[in-house]
Amino acid sequence: MASDSDLQPIDPAKHIFAIPTKRIHVQEDVPHFITSPAYKLITNFILHLNASASPLSPATGELRNPQNYTLTSPTIYVSPEVDGIIQLIHRLESLVTQAPPDPGPRRFGNTAYRHWHALVEDALGGPNSLLDQHLPTSVLSPKGKGEVAAKQELLPYLLDSFGSPQRLDYGTGHELSFFAFLCGIWVLGGFQAGRDELGLALKCLDAYLHLVRRLVTTYTLEPAGSHGVWGLDDHSFLPYIFGSAELTTHPPTDSASSSTVPANVEGLEDVPKPGDVVKSLVVERERLRNLYFGAIGFIYDVKKGPFWEHSPILYDISGVQGGWGKINKGMIKMFNAEVLGKFPVVQHFRFGSIFGWDGPDGSANAAAIPAGTQAPQTSGPGTGAGSGVGARSSASSGPGTRSPENQTTSAAAPWARNPTQSPTIGSNTDFTTRAPWGTPTSTVNQTGSTVGRFPVEPSGSRTAPRPLPGRELGMEDARAPWATGEADKHPPSPDITQATEANLGPRRTNSPDSKLATMEGEEGRLRRGSVGTGGVRVAETGDLKKKSPPPHQGQ
Repeated sequence: MASDSDLQPIDPAKHIFAIPTKRIHVQEDVPHFITSPAYKLITNFILHLNASASPLSPATGELRNPQNYTLTSPTIYVSPEVDGIIQLIHRLESLVTQAPPDPGPRRFGNTAYRHWHALVEDALGGPNSLLDQHLPTSVLSPKGKGEVAAKQELLPYLLDSFGSPQRLDYGTGHELSFFAFLCGIWVLGGFQAGRDELGLALKCLDAYLHLVRRLVTTYTLEPAGSHGVWGLDDHSFLPYIFGSAELTTHPPTDSASSSTVPANVEGLEDVPKPGDVVKSLVVERERLRNLYFGAIGFIYDVKKGPFWEHSPILYDISGVQGGWGKINKGMIKMFNAEVLGKFPVVQHFRFGSIFGWDGPDGSANAAAIPAGTQAPQTSGPGTGAGSGVGARSSASSGPGTRSPENQTTSAAAPWARNPTQSPTIGSNTDFTTRAPWGTPTSTVNQTGSTVGRFPVEPSGSRTAPRPLPGRELGMEDARAPWATGEADKHPPSPDITQATEANLGPRRTNSPDSKLATMEGEEGRLRRGSVGTGGVRVAETGDLKKKSPPPHQGQ
């Protein structure tokens, strides 16, 4: 669980806000993000809400009634601040009726979604906007030291929470933006610690998921950054984290039977098992009570076929024997790796004064080198601007002593070298790609002597240098195996053109019909139709009219 000092709110009146911008431009920027203050803030907030959403207290190990940690539990307190965010989401969902989907089947998303997104931008911007009506007062009142208000820094995260109007898709990166929106309000003191965690993790997140699922089904939004069937989910990840936390009744173990669960705790008999995700009746019962099963139920709504076939990762997870606690722990690790650690997901995340970047403005070569050809970073996370693609070592080491930081990788072809640099014998540079019979060129090494590009046989070697075909050897040695001159004995018939002969292919002397191929005279010419023979009937006879060959005696 994150410590309280990691999530201490700041004073908005003394803070200088900034408009969030994108900083992750290439793959090499992801290690910088993992060591940034934004990454630490996001992960700490997830751990904080995750611990609060579980009936098993991580601090004391006390197990409380799991029924008090369901979406329908009347014991969950929803403060006016949390309820304001929920009402804001409901207001945005009501705008869907003003932007009905365009008629007709569409494969890559319905363009009416752009109309809905434009309505959202109008409703959230300007004076007396929905943000002014529903954000906590403590966030809106202080203006801050700079010209940018807190609302202006939070707005981009909310706008990025519902999908991309350009690409007509929605995925875990947009879900991350909504979580950052809630985290930003928390940091600004809009929510109260020890009171609003359960309302945010369950009630507020459930309202948001209800909206985005309606957007996906109404406008057929494409999955963004999905791994297909080998991903956890096409659109969401957070409901699997907080949903498994709701069902955690014992610490993660290697086997569920090895854990000790108090028998006097109420509600344990109603807790579903991980394997129940394949039972449609259990899923329908629990999808309104639990975030995990709510996400599973939505998969059943949009996908057809066996569950193990369209969701193999979730199916494998359902067989975990360590209980929901082990699943919850694994989900957090998977979120860090598959969401926060993946460039296609976090490349659109924005950084400002709340979610600090605290690093370079992207790679120095981001504008010159396409993202798809970036070499992987060889140094560890958190390296400075001197690492990555743009870094080059000023000193070179000999073979076998080169350190990893002195090695550089390049996407250039082996022959795409600097014309001013010519490789010599004894250098670490690979030889240029050249045909064996190509004329070798000479270069001058550092000692002034002339050397060739090909390795030189040492003195006293038992084998002579390999001759170059076409010069020392006769040209007959470079002739095709079938170019033996025997074809001159069997001139092709006048109706057989060179194109037909090329289609039939060369003579196969190892064919079962080799005797037919070597027959001489008029009979052989009529039997073959061409000097080319093959394994199929047309190639053997040249009979393109599907006529059977005349009978042959003696074979």
